[in-house]
Amino acid sequence: MRVSGRTSRIVSATLLTLATAAPALAQSVPNYGGASVTQCIPFANFQPVSFTDPPQLRFGIAGSGTIHTVTMDTGSVGVAMSATNIPGYDRLKTAPGAKPGTQFLSSSKVLWVGTWVPMTVTLYGRGDKPVATSDVFILGVEKSGRCDSYQTDRQICPNLPPPEKPVLYMGVGFGQEADFQPQGTPDKNVLLNLRSVNGQPVADGTLNTGYIIGRQGIQVGLTAANTAGFRFAKLEPYPQYPGDWMMPRGCIAVNPDENRDADGPICTPANVLVDTGIPQSYMTVPPSIKFETIRQPDKSEPDKTVGVLAPRTSVAVHIPDSANPIATDAFVIGGGAPNEPVQVIPSSTEPPPPAVRKAPFINTGRHFLRQYQFLYDAKQGYVGLKDQPNPCGEP
Repeated sequence: MRVSGRTSRIVSATLLTLATAAPALAQSVPNYGGASVTQCIPFANFQPVSFTDPPQLRFGIAGSGTIHTVTMDTGSVGVAMSATNIPGYDRLKTAPGAKPGTQFLSSSKVLWVGTWVPMTVTLYGRGDKPVATSDVFILGVEKSGRCDSYQTDRQICPNLPPPEKPVLYMGVGFGQEADFQPQGTPDKNVLLNLRSVNGQPVADGTLNTGYIIGRQGIQVGLTAANTAGFRFAKLEPYPQYPGDWMMPRGCIAVNPDENRDADGPICTPANVLVDTGIPQSYMTVPPSIKFETIRQPDKSEPDKTVGVLAPRTSVAVHIPDSANPIATDAFVIGGGAPNEPVQVIPSSTEPPPPAVRKAPFINTGRHFLRQYQFLYDAKQGYVGLKDQPNPCGEP
């Protein structure tokens, strides 16, 4: 999540409104001509008001006969399951491509340790109807526990016990390798490795790999029809991980009436993560940005108190920048806007010691999706945003 510490300027105070009017000036435009395969997968927890709780999908694995309901998390990558719930796990550990692995959830400080094994995963719609299959590597979790100081390049927390409770999770994000997830590569993403849709094999050239997150479901396979009306921003390739893309760029403005320089309000360039796994937001900005905090229990760790942005603090996130945004996520703490996270946990980009300095970054949490549909194009490297609602999953 390292990005530049440069700052940009907000062009107009009107950009701090919730709505985004005109599309951004296009860097380039994705082409969806010729792609025809697409499928809506409704969320298992269909409800009139979405994204209060994390969205869930229903899936099964080969040889199991069980349909699981699982959190769909865009803040991580890969399916994780208790090894004891994977049929033939000991045999699969010796299959081609199987290798030891980990998954670390940085928000909750949970570390899973096991082996990535090859698996066919079936995704289900309503009425236990199979709608798609995917061939991926999933993590059979053999050990699990809290790890406060996990580092991927060191043996930290090496003596974890077997899981106390069954592990079941599905990460469908991208560009997360730098967030303690170096094994979170596209070959682990169920939504990006479809082999059949509605019982028919996916023919070469008919599927544009990617998805659209709506209010009540997720649409896999991007076509000219289902991408109409989206505003697009180009992603940068992930240099160390061919086939993956970096998180989208944006900028963060906090209390623009107070945080100004000679050119106007300051908007700090930052990486942006739209995370369905959490209801709160995490924000990292330079120490020169002024804001007030109060103490509250952490929504991910209720036994721990953290500093959160104080009431009446103004926040706006522009994607990809403030001059020509394709979307603006703006709210005032305590204002009651639907897209306001349950709390915003801020930190400075330069806390002592220098070894733990962080680059500007914001995790919006899932409330962002009450305002915008989110499109990820894994083939051409784009994100797209469009006002909600989205019909995928509607009755």
